[in-house]
Amino acid sequence: MKRILALCAGLAVAVLSPVCAATPLDFAPLSALIEQTKAATGLPSGTAVVVVKDGKVIHEGYYGLADIAAGTPVTADTVFYIASATKPFFALNALQREAAGELDMAMSLQQMFPQMRLEGIDAEAVTVRDLLTHTAGVDNPALVWATAFSGVHDAASRLALVGATRRDPDAPHGTFGYTNLGYNLLSIWMDQHDALPWQDQLQRAVFDPLGMRHTSTRISRAQTAGWPLAKPYSLGSAQPTTALYLRKADGTMQAAGGMVASAPDLARFLIAQFPRAGTPAFAPQVISRSQQRQVALSARYLDFARDGYAWGWYTGQYKGHRLLHHFGGFAGFHAHLSFMPDQNIALVVLNNEDLLGAPLTNLIADHVYGVLLHEQGIAASSAARFLALQATAAQARRNMARQRQAIQARPWLRTVPRDGYVGRYVHPLLGEMNVEAAGDQALRLRWGQLDAVATAGEHLDQVRVEFVPNSGNWLTFHVADGQARSLSFESLSFQRVP
Repeated sequence: MKRILALCAGLAVAVLSPVCAATPLDFAPLSALIEQTKAATGLPSGTAVVVVKDGKVIHEGYYGLADIAAGTPVTADTVFYIASATKPFFALNALQREAAGELDMAMSLQQMFPQMRLEGIDAEAVTVRDLLTHTAGVDNPALVWATAFSGVHDAASRLALVGATRRDPDAPHGTFGYTNLGYNLLSIWMDQHDALPWQDQLQRAVFDPLGMRHTSTRISRAQTAGWPLAKPYSLGSAQPTTALYLRKADGTMQAAGGMVASAPDLARFLIAQFPRAGTPAFAPQVISRSQQRQVALSARYLDFARDGYAWGWYTGQYKGHRLLHHFGGFAGFHAHLSFMPDQNIALVVLNNEDLLGAPLTNLIADHVYGVLLHEQGIAASSAARFLALQATAAQARRNMARQRQAIQARPWLRTVPRDGYVGRYVHPLLGEMNVEAAGDQALRLRWGQLDAVATAGEHLDQVRVEFVPNSGNWLTFHVADGQARSLSFESLSFQRVP
């Protein structure tokens, strides 16, 4: 399953190309642990690891399969969806535009959308900086579902959906509340205001200068170019070796999570975080600004302490050093980008699996940074932690199997026969959700890119639907005169039509 490749002259393109470098650091034990873990779980999904030191790639490891059914191995050319790890790229483009005098971080939400009257929000107080640092204090589930999941939207509906933005009751303006919304709002403004859509801005301002030849904000480009795309898997699925149904399309590649990239390409981006590593592709002052903490917080994700958020980067202490990082998670994927400015070291880890991906990556990072920092006993502690992860993964699979059985065993609680719910339901800005009969009792729901067979809910006329695999949401039908007249999903309402 392992593919260990050197990044040599053949891949050297553009300004900041990683080059081959001999190193005494030994990552063979890590490779063995990754392979053992995949064998122990019985799921040969893919993992890509690239380690950077002093402006050079010093290690690459490629493990498992990008496509299990086809037996396609992960290689340096494999392209993964990176989800929210898109944010540092989008934020860097915004900072470059600020430096060029083309974007004012103090511009208010009201100035961005002067035609809008946003209820319950002081739109004059919310700024572009707030949007990019998750301190805007706003929420808009409709816009998030449209752009990240259903893909049912166009320029007109996106702009109209801005009007559905409301105050976030859980995170007031000025306090940190992580969300995709701020990046989406700014991208809508860019698309309306600029000559280039945000996708092309990233291509021109970030990807091209770095020579990122296997990176795109559009799935269609990757498919047309014939790039090997990693398929999504989940250890938590009933059939883990079968790819998840939910795939990214151009309509669901949004500014807060809308990139596919190869691991070597992402290493180029991390090398650019150290302007002294070579001829800078970006102004050093812009890179420096991107790494400056903008809001303080106290949080943790697995081993990673988080004391703040910069421009698309979490900040915090890790193994005694300042670490900037951003991760990305979506059905069937987990991505990791991190770097230590004072040590000139960085790490890319990509997975096409979503249950084991995060804890596996956590241990990979622990081992890699332990080796790079010459941590005593890192080999022994890693071996113990990987062994514990294998046991935890097995238990998690058993727990999820029991949970699925319990969900499937719920009785249907209906006030009318099953066919009374079948029909077309429409939202004026979110499109059409179709409800069909499936099997003897179930209902199948389709909404743009989303397609799932619902199971029984816990209340009358309620169902549980996994539009996102292994993540359920409640959906409630509203019944009158013998049939459903509307349905509510999250805070969204769809009306039945003939």
